[in-house]
Formats: sequence, structure tokens, C-alpha cells
Amino acid sequence: MGEKHKADEAAIRRLDEEWGKAATNSDIDAVVSFYAHDGSLVWPDEPAVHGTANIRANWKKMMDTITGLKLRFTPERIVISDDASLASDFGKVEFGQEVNGKTQMQIAKYVVVWRKEKGSWKVLYDSWNMNSK
Repeated sequence: MGEKHKADEAAIRRLDEEWGKAATNSDIDAVVSFYAHDGSLVWPDEPAVHGTANIRANWKKMMDTITGLKLRFTPERIVISDDASLASDFGKVEFGQEVNGKTQMQIAKYVVVWRKEKGSWKVLYDSWNMNSK
């Protein structure tokens, strides 16, 4: 990655960390704040949803149904567009939940497209899927 995009890459890495912490803390307002107003969720086994209200509803459903939700994003490859208006963020997400009082962790992979809005990066597309092994 060129020197001119190092600050943007570092910002997205920080956002990934903050986003995971917000989800782990079940802070739905903070989680939703990471998304663009016209953002989309493309999650497995569900239809895609678009816009803040639908993103909030899907996250609330996940938070309400998964006990002890834990998320940690580890970006493996971030590519910033030449004009620094879009970025792709690919990596793994550690997904945890409590089962019988113990945290069970699984590894998934994700692709997020970020868009810069008024100097801040916001999630335009959020897609993930679990690894079968």
C-alpha cells in the first residue's frame, strides 16, 4: 500500500477494533453508528437488508438471540481506492457466544466495503460467512 493511504488503513483497523468492542458490549447505538445511512448487511442465511432502520433491527435480533455475543475483527487485507473514497477490508472475525455458561468461539471470514463520508469511514456493505472447519 502506498504511503498516502497508510493513515486511512490505520483508521479502518481502529474502526474494526472499536466495532468489535461495541458489538461485544451489546451497544447497538455504537454498532449502528459504524454504518452509512444507505449501508447494507449481506449476512448468511438471510436476505440482504439496506438502510439504518433495517441494520438496527438485524443487529438487535442478533444481540437478543445470542447470549454473550463476542466479536473481534482481524483485518488481513485492506485496499484503499486511489481517491481514498472507498476501501475494501477482508479478514477473519472471531465470533463467540455463551453455551451452557461457557464461551464457544468460531472463526468466520468477512468482507466489508467502507466509504468515506465527510472525512469519516462508514460501512457501505457488511458481509460475512462461517468457516465449515
